[in-house]
Order: sequence, then structure tokens, then C-alpha cells
Amino acid sequence: MNRWDQSRQGRQTGSVTMALLVGGFALVIGMLIASLVVSYVMALHQAREAADLAAVTAAGQAAQSVTDDRACAMAASVTQDNRAEMTSCEIVRAGSDLAVEVTVTVNLHWTIPGLPGTVSSVSYAGNLQ
Repeated sequence: MNRWDQSRQGRQTGSVTMALLVGGFALVIGMLIASLVVSYVMALHQAREAADLAAVTAAGQAAQSVTDDRACAMAASVTQDNRAEMTSCEIVRAGSDLAVEVTVTVNLHWTIPGLPGTVSSVSYAGNLQ
């Protein structure tokens, strides 16, 4: 091996190591971002499900001539059973239509500053006439 080949080989030492380190770092960052996205999507589905169930339950109660307060209390109970918190319950038309807003806390093991810790969903139910 001549002198030129030896010096050229010496300059390339470590380039594969650096490429593996950068690739590994990018993979870890990508996995962390993916876990954040999955956490938010799961929380959003949970909020939508809780809001839908609460709205349907409250609309059913309102249709049975139960007081508006009782219908919203039933909606609050359903949201708690679904590990959510009812933010608001609004009777749009007495005895028939209502809107329920539900908030769910996102379960994250780590956060990025500025990301919200909760997601919300609104659901409407009632008489479709």
C-alpha cells in the first residue's frame, strides 16, 4: 500500500460511526414524535367517544321529559365513566336538542413546551326534526 492510500484511509476512519450516530439519533427523534402523535390521536378518539355517548344519553333523558339539569347530570356521569371531563352541556332546544363538550387529558410521559395537555370534542344529539 502506498503512502497516498494510507493517508486517504486514515481520513475516512470514523465516517461510518458518525453516519450511524446521526441515523440512530434521527430514528429516536422520529419515534418520540410518533409517540406524541399517537397519544394525541388516542386522546382525541377518547374525547369524541365520551362526547357522543354523553350527548346521546342526555338527549334520551331530555326526550323523556326529564329536566334539563338532570339530562346534563346524566351526561356528566357518562363522561366520568369514560375517563373524561364534561366542559359544558347546553340545551339547544328544550326537551329535544343539546350539545355536550368534553375534555380529555392527554397521557404523555414527556412533553414539548407549548403542546396542550388536553383535547376537546363537541357532540350534538337530539330530535332531528
